[in-house]
Amino acid sequence: MRNYSIHNMKWKNRGHELDGLAALMLDEGNEYYLIGSKEENESFYEKTGRYMKRVMPVTISHERVVEYAGQNAVSEKDMQLNDHTILICTARNRAEYETIRNKWREKGLIENQRFFQGELFSMIYDVYVRNQIRIDRIEIFLTSRCTLQCEKCISYIPYFERKMDVPLEQLKKDADILFQKVDYIYKLKVLGGEGLLYPYLVEYIDYIWDRYQEKIGTIRIGTNGTVIPSKDILDMCSRNHVILDISDYSKAVPEQSKLAEIKALCDKNNVTVEIKRTGEQWLDLGFPNKVFDVKDEGQMWEHFCGCAMFCRQFSQGRMWYCCTNFAAVCAGLFPENENDYFDFTADFSKKELLEYEVGYSRLGHTTFCAVCGGCSDEVNPCQVEVAKQLREK
Repeated sequence: MRNYSIHNMKWKNRGHELDGLAALMLDEGNEYYLIGSKEENESFYEKTGRYMKRVMPVTISHERVVEYAGQNAVSEKDMQLNDHTILICTARNRAEYETIRNKWREKGLIENQRFFQGELFSMIYDVYVRNQIRIDRIEIFLTSRCTLQCEKCISYIPYFERKMDVPLEQLKKDADILFQKVDYIYKLKVLGGEGLLYPYLVEYIDYIWDRYQEKIGTIRIGTNGTVIPSKDILDMCSRNHVILDISDYSKAVPEQSKLAEIKALCDKNNVTVEIKRTGEQWLDLGFPNKVFDVKDEGQMWEHFCGCAMFCRQFSQGRMWYCCTNFAAVCAGLFPENENDYFDFTADFSKKELLEYEVGYSRLGHTTFCAVCGGCSDEVNPCQVEVAKQLREK
């Protein structure tokens, strides 16, 4: 998840950092309202709202009155605000969230007192009420093999001195460790490099689906649209309900892109495809080519919260907060630091893991923040051409 609402992330009382917030959120006298789009409210209901007492959705100005969980939404003017009113903002876009937050702050609903970010509310509710830890997104690195050599690759693939595949037995062991401690993962994405080049892809996904399908929302394979999936891979995707996440680089590498062919093949074989990054620009993270001015601790805390990295990486029994941090370590570009990952082989409580997922750590930021320009528009204005290829030496 992307945490927009808690800003001091340095551990001071590990395992109890969110106790006070949970007490405010979950008081038995609370009256809950949801505000966001119809789709965002419905998503919150599926994750959390259906386990709660009556939750009333609020229509926003550009929406007609909608039905939600069997009841009509209430308009803002008809809301009955009192000391027990709790407003849960389900907007996932940061700018939308902050606009709504600022509007309701003027009406006396202060952030993290009576106004809460929906994703954060859901995670706290899951742990403190349901005793479940449910992670939004985890990525699994499979291989450094790739068909492209992208100059600004966020996974630093061109910097790997030798191409490598993660051993299948290591991936299986990691899956067992991960799902022993985590109750549910909404999106589990496997990737490289080029995910379709991993030689044990079928065996690996069959393994996790056969054993842990009840704990997974969707499994996704990351691909750059230059590799035609084999019949074995297509059959595996179909039987395991795997989504092929295709990055559209057809403008950047038109000679190599096989986007239309892959989509047609997937449609024929009942494999779901999601095409992404059409018309997007990438962010230039700077590292390792650009040296930034030295940031002090306060600047790194601010940078970390502004970046709000949304996905985690799991490898060798560790959950890394920042996927790019993990990639830089794997490529041999940046030193490993125990502050930057959560050790699943140690004893820990669900509250501790929840705190780490939200962003808490010993330093309150990753050590990689010192050298990275940031993975969000909020902190990094430097946009570059998508999938621009390195020139051959």
